[in-house]
Parts: sequence; C-alpha cells; structure tokens
Amino acid sequence: MAQRHLWIWFLCLQTWSEAAGKDADPVVMNGILGESVTFLLNIQEPKKIDNIAWTSQSSVAFIKPGVNKAEVTITQGTYKGRIEIIDQKYDLVIRDLRMEDAGTYKADINEENEETITKIYYLHIYRKLWQHGALDLLLI
Repeated sequence: MAQRHLWIWFLCLQTWSEAAGKDADPVVMNGILGESVTFLLNIQEPKKIDNIAWTSQSSVAFIKPGVNKAEVTITQGTYKGRIEIIDQKYDLVIRDLRMEDAGTYKADINEENEETITKIYYLHIYRKLWQHGALDLLLI
C-alpha cells in the first residue's frame, strides 16, 4: 500500500514540473535584511520576450519590453520604490529587503509564439547578528 502511494507521489511530482514549465527547477535565494537581492532570469533572446509576470503571495510586478526601456508596473504596494528591472535582461531586483519579503517568487516569461516559461525562486531573508571588521555573521 505504501509503495503505491509513493508511485502516485512521484507521478504527481513529474506532472507538476512539466505543467509548471520547462525551466521550473526552483532556485534558493538568500538575502540580508535591508540589502538587495537579484532574481536572475538568464534570458537567451530578450527580443522575443512579450511580457513577464512576477508573483509571490500575490502579483508583484508586470514587465512589458519597450523600445528603449522596459515598462514596469508594480502591482503590490509593499514593493513600490524597491523594485528595479535590469534592462534587456529583465532580472528583478528587490532593494531594502524586509522579513516579509521571504517566500516563493515565480516569474512567468511569455515569449512570442512560444509556451510560457516559469521560473521559481525560494527567497530566505537573514538578519545580521553583528559586524566585526570584514566578518559578517548571520542568524540562520
């Protein structure tokens, strides 16, 4: 009986990763309270991007490429003034990290005439215990 449940679990896991997109392997990110973190998308052909939707617990930002600069719409008030998009790479930067920023982030990358590519990130936020010279210790 337990073996059957294990096989069902593996089947669901395989189906979920295929449904989530071809680049759905989660990436663990570490950030320090008050500092910045950059979510790298590693986009190979930026000219093919139609739009990118970033979500966490709810919508975070929507990016629409432009001629000279990407149009960024911040969709969650807690991120206003703290989000930046690196042009042509469309990587997401969150500045002035807060403890409530920790969690799962998802980027749905929509390319012209292609399936949506989904990238998933787990962000952990750590607080500095103290700083002594060049040695920073973090609370884990």
